[in-house]
Amino acid sequence: MCRNTRTKKMKCKCKNIIPIQRVNLGFKVCIDCSQTEQYGCAPLINHKTGNSIQIMSSSDAARISKMTQRRGYGTMLG
Repeated sequence: MCRNTRTKKMKCKCKNIIPIQRVNLGFKVCIDCSQTEQYGCAPLINHKTGNSIQIMSSSDAARISKMTQRRGYGTMLG
């Protein structure tokens, strides 16, 4: 990586300074101006200790979380 890239300060269209790490990753806008939806996750429960997560959009993760917290769903909510 070039030394100039590390120390170069970029400003977003809203005049906020973009963090250097974000510039190094190739982004040209700040987080507030970004149009990309935040990521979320949903747990995948295979067994008592064999759990993992599924990465997805935050809206899908919120929907799945709401559905799994219904009464009568699963063994722990009775």
